[in-house]
Amino acid sequence: MTKEERHRHILQTAKRLFQERGYDNVTIADVIAASDIARGTFYLHFDSLETLLMTLFDEVVQETWRQIEPILSDLSSSVETCTLEVVRAVFGMFDRDPSMIAVFYSGGGQEYVRKKQEAMFDKMGGLLVKALERRHGTHIPHLPWTVSMVIALVADMSYYAETRVPQQDRAMFEQRLVSFVMAGLSEHIGPCIESQQTQVSNQDR
Repeated sequence: MTKEERHRHILQTAKRLFQERGYDNVTIADVIAASDIARGTFYLHFDSLETLLMTLFDEVVQETWRQIEPILSDLSSSVETCTLEVVRAVFGMFDRDPSMIAVFYSGGGQEYVRKKQEAMFDKMGGLLVKALERRHGTHIPHLPWTVSMVIALVADMSYYAETRVPQQDRAMFEQRLVSFVMAGLSEHIGPCIESQQTQVSNQDR
């Protein structure tokens, strides 16, 4: 097994344990035993369980962006269609790999929480802000606030849907979430977009 393969093996093993037991009930010794590696091998790859958890969370963020970036880049779709497809992509990602939910909502200390927020709101949020402003062709004041609210809502509702909503009700739940998000987007960024569209229209006359 190469170093990269062993690294991946440890991550996948830890992710499975977090899903089965919850982060707070897993120790480094558990990961070492389940991975069938020496203790020193673990520390060649990670300096703590929290570092391992953060690595897994970074992968969740990257996978989420891979799913939604093509949707945001399709300028031919309406904002509502785009929003619906983004929500479905996030929900579908967690459906395909429920262990991602376990990583997303694992415990971890203060440093993990700080880095998790940076990854969600600064890294992915920053990409979303750029994509939305590119899509609408204008700078939108305080857009990072709106994007952060949407990220937090969709993330929490993805977890709620995975753990509380029956499969037969998922489509209705997703549609209601999209309606809720659209109402917020219209309130926050609608006036800016309408103002920009009016300016463009006036210039064309």
